[in-house]
Amino acid sequence: MYPITFKGVPGLKKNQLSVKHFLRFLCALVVLAAVSCSSDEVRKTDPGMDFFPLQKGRYQVYDVNEIKYTLGVPETLAYELKIQVVDSFAVQEGYTYVTYRYKRAAGQTAWTYMDTWSSTLDDRQAVQSEANTSYLKLKFPLKEGSTWNGNLYNNGTAEDYLLQDVGQSQTFNQKTFDNCVTVKQSDNEDFIVFLDKRKEVYAKNVGLVYKETTQLHYCTDTNEGCLGQQVVNEGIIYTQTIKEHGLE
Repeated sequence: MYPITFKGVPGLKKNQLSVKHFLRFLCALVVLAAVSCSSDEVRKTDPGMDFFPLQKGRYQVYDVNEIKYTLGVPETLAYELKIQVVDSFAVQEGYTYVTYRYKRAAGQTAWTYMDTWSSTLDDRQAVQSEANTSYLKLKFPLKEGSTWNGNLYNNGTAEDYLLQDVGQSQTFNQKTFDNCVTVKQSDNEDFIVFLDKRKEVYAKNVGLVYKETTQLHYCTDTNEGCLGQQVVNEGIIYTQTIKEHGLE
């Protein structure tokens, strides 16, 4: 500890710390401690934007499998999907990122452009516009059991998205992601009229790693005797699984 001296007191060296300087030194220590605590608090309350990382050139490639039902007739499709951020611009409270989506058959090298989506990200939320319909994908900070209305920014009926399995490790396509969160968007197990089960899994510093959608409208015609027989009239069974990701 620095010795405390008073000016004019015999036997004290001039270079010793005065009371005034000591108090300034003590105050500086208090300020440094406060800044350190503040920094720790920021780290502890990291909102989770790394689970929805966006920057120009970032891309993900997925394996997609889907079965489409039209008038009861199924069509099976399998292809690769590429999503790449091509541009960004500032908005009021964050940034909007423009993404191009491409597809190709497995084994092919050339990508075919599909459409353009966009995502808006800030420290409160991640919103994605899909075919001109916006969905609230993630609400920050990420907390186990939290819920929000996924249709907050569109005209659809309110849907409670549920955040679960926060921080858990998950494996897709033989790749293990150590820190994931799961968003359960719908869990309606109605096998009589309309089955609607949807979820998305996000990994830190990667983004979406898995998506699953099953929406099936069943035949309910009592004259045909199909009520309760799980005969599908219209619908889709869709999975989207991460294959690779990176920055170009």
